[in-house]
Amino acid sequence: MMMNTHHQYEVLKVTIETIHTQEPAFSVIEKLGGKAYVADELGLDKSTLSRWCQSKPSGTGGVIPQKHWGKLLEVAAERRVRLTLKELAAIEA
Repeated sequence: MMMNTHHQYEVLKVTIETIHTQEPAFSVIEKLGGKAYVADELGLDKSTLSRWCQSKPSGTGGVIPQKHWGKLLEVAAERRVRLTLKELAAIEA
C-alpha cells in the first residue's frame, strides 16, 4: 500500500533587506575605509555601524549619531579624505 506523500505548500514571498545602504551613513563609512576600519577607529562594533545604515525601525535610517561626528572628521583628516558637516548631517548644498 503506497501512501501519498505529496503536500501542497503555499510559498510566501518576503523581501528581506540584506544590503544596508541608508544615507548618509553608508557613503560616509565607505568613504572613510569601510565598516571594519571605521568601527575600529571609533571603538565600536561593526554591528553598530550596520545599524546606522539600516532603515528604521531596526536601524537609524542612515543617521550617524552626532556624538561620533568629531571623531569621524578626525579620521577623515588623517586619511586626507574630504568630509564635511553637511555630509554628516545629510544637508543638501
